[in-house]
Amino acid sequence: MPLTPEAFGRFLHWLSPNDQQAVHEYLSVRKRLVRFFVHKGCDDPDALFDETVDIVVGKIEACLDCSNPLGYCYGVARNVWRKYMRGLQRTEPIDTDPASFSPPEQYREQELQCLERCVDKLSPDDREIVTQYHRNHGRNKIDTRKTLASELGGPNALRVRVCRIRKTLRDCVVNCLKQSFS
Repeated sequence: MPLTPEAFGRFLHWLSPNDQQAVHEYLSVRKRLVRFFVHKGCDDPDALFDETVDIVVGKIEACLDCSNPLGYCYGVARNVWRKYMRGLQRTEPIDTDPASFSPPEQYREQELQCLERCVDKLSPDDREIVTQYHRNHGRNKIDTRKTLASELGGPNALRVRVCRIRKTLRDCVVNCLKQSFS
């Protein structure tokens, strides 16, 4: 359904009865929804925003008693994004060849070397925690992690600590790889 000036006027009035405030609210909604679509990785966030507004304007009579216009717009935007993603899944074939997922051998070797260097840069405590955390399999792995958790003050403390160590390692490896391949 094409967007008419009257329908858009009702949309603006729904955002705010004050004309200047309505324009301000519209620009705020636009900024937030475009940012939402960009964050979700959409190619054309402006077009998705326009589609969202078209849908909201088309249903404006049903949502006039809504007390949270931004929340309603976000709900419609999520549905527009889902529709967009379904369209992408239909148009882009999925490559199921396992060989296409593995990086070249040279890259893997360099990545392992960078990881070893970065692990060596960690403090002795952090190095011990991360190596113990990823050591063993099955029941031994569970027992090791329980022991680590009890030493650090509980399972959440262990997870947070390992997450921070991994982030440090990830950043270090990325920087190392950038230097190696540049």
